[in-house]
Amino acid sequence: RTFGVVVDTSGSVSAKLLGLSLGAIVSYAAAKDVSRVRVVFCDAEAYDAGYMTPEDLAGRVKVTGRGGTVLQPGIDLLEAARDFPANGPILLITDGEVEDRLHIRREHAFLLPRGCNLPFPPHGKVFNFS
Repeated sequence: RTFGVVVDTSGSVSAKLLGLSLGAIVSYAAAKDVSRVRVVFCDAEAYDAGYMTPEDLAGRVKVTGRGGTVLQPGIDLLEAARDFPANGPILLITDGEVEDRLHIRREHAFLLPRGCNLPFPPHGKVFNFS
């Protein structure tokens, strides 16, 4: 059991929001009894953090990025990864300031801060947090 996460690490995402994002991943993984999560940090490039345990995510994590917001490279990385299940779902965590149209071929969902919206009609479910 696993899922992939693309975490928006662009400059528009605050350190507080990044912390809340990592906490959300830990909480969801614990609730679903997921022992490892495939994490990709993404600004204008994808930075593969590999598989991480919820405990790793709850501790100190080196976040890479802080540039623009182009999330498709992170999605492409997960969908093409040979060590990620072909039916593994993807969670995208972003502040909604996405600069590209996203093409996701598998089950996915978005997690956004309350009050933020995506600049396009999403195909996956959208969840909000505060």
